[in-house]
Amino acid sequence: MTPEPAQLVPFPLQPFIPQVQVPQRGVDLIKNPRTVARRLMRNVASGPLPALALRVQNRAREEVREFLYENGFREHRLYVLEFAGRHPHVKIGYSSDPWGRLAHHVGEANRWYHTLIQAHVSEPLGDKPSGKRAEAEAYSFMRRLYRTAPSSREKFMDADFEVGKTCAGCAVLLTNPA
Repeated sequence: MTPEPAQLVPFPLQPFIPQVQVPQRGVDLIKNPRTVARRLMRNVASGPLPALALRVQNRAREEVREFLYENGFREHRLYVLEFAGRHPHVKIGYSSDPWGRLAHHVGEANRWYHTLIQAHVSEPLGDKPSGKRAEAEAYSFMRRLYRTAPSSREKFMDADFEVGKTCAGCAVLLTNPA
């Protein structure tokens, strides 16, 4: 007596297909790429800049470019830049061409083995005198909290980027009452 085929397999078998997640490339694999880039840049003294730090820098530049594309490249604005390296610092400044100024600062920083981690550009200011007043106010706020670099009144050593952004925003609001 031979069993019928239905008796051999009492339940249907599902084909086994393993679930494989394909990892994404680049910075997206790391949860906090800015934090990792800061740590990497602490020990860079010569040679090429780490690839991750350059990706973080390019992402920060792209965010600023998109903001300026939507809101105007040639406006009087304050900018706040966070640089990582052996001597991490936040730089605050004023420019009527913030995109060009950002490119200049990044080029200079990379020469000295620093890389841009974050960047912020303020809302537009009315004119050059109000921009200069806002810049002076932002410096005044930051000097109360952080020490400046020996060679520059614009660089605040070991400063927090969010604090710099807040100081610049307050200075803009005080200079440009709505």
